[in-house]
Amino acid sequence: MFNNKYKVMLNGSELELENTEDGIKIGEITYRPKVIMNDNVYQVFIGNQEYKIEHRKEGLFLNGKEIDFDFRIAPKILAKKQTGSARGAEIKAAIPGKIAEIIVKVGEKVKDQQCLLILESMKMRNEILSPIDGIVESILVSEGEQVKARQLLIKLQAPNYQKKELE
Repeated sequence: MFNNKYKVMLNGSELELENTEDGIKIGEITYRPKVIMNDNVYQVFIGNQEYKIEHRKEGLFLNGKEIDFDFRIAPKILAKKQTGSARGAEIKAAIPGKIAEIIVKVGEKVKDQQCLLILESMKMRNEILSPIDGIVESILVSEGEQVKARQLLIKLQAPNYQKKELE
């Protein structure tokens, strides 16, 4: 899960970031940022410096000034198992954003690590991956919809789980 490398364009300059167990490495320096998220506003603390990053319709803003920012490689987000593996899993948004594309359909069989949907956040396209082999039980969002962090997106049923009908 660690040692992920990303190329980022920031105001016309390309940076290479590496996500390590110790923090975010840029060049030879490792930073350990603290991030507080509130809807589309992120407060980032690095050492004693505070940065306010805001995602608006008009673009991305750093401390109130618009910046040109783009990820070249988006990370894949593995959805965490939210219910017991005997029943299935609930897929929730790890971050706020917009549903760019729904890859699967209700009733479709999916494999562990298979992409379920694409979530766009801060000009990044994040692949939301299945944490289990299973069957898509329900899709609770639609393409173009804005979602909040921890919002339920998809319910997966374990392949051998049988719902009991009440009589």
